[in-house]
Amino acid sequence: MEPAYDLMARLLTEHFGIPEEEITPDATFEQLEVDSLARVELITMLEDRLHVTLPEEHGDATVGEAAAYLDGLVAGRPDRGRAAAPVGDQPVAMAGPAR
Repeated sequence: MEPAYDLMARLLTEHFGIPEEEITPDATFEQLEVDSLARVELITMLEDRLHVTLPEEHGDATVGEAAAYLDGLVAGRPDRGRAAAPVGDQPVAMAGPAR
């Protein structure tokens, strides 16, 4: 399975037109000018492709923090066919205010 960071970077480039060179682990979604609607779309795509459920919290996570959280969710699943409860530290949300 593709690592969450690589998947997220690919989706940000392919679906939202963000230049690949602007996507770094330290970049926030706000810095990348990903508005709230695009964040919801991104979350939906990530949930569908990784078979996880993300919390609906607002925050200003970096791409790297969000990817690490997603990797934790995927790694903690006992059965890849079902969504599992989140594992790890604090949930990292990608939703936030519109630009």
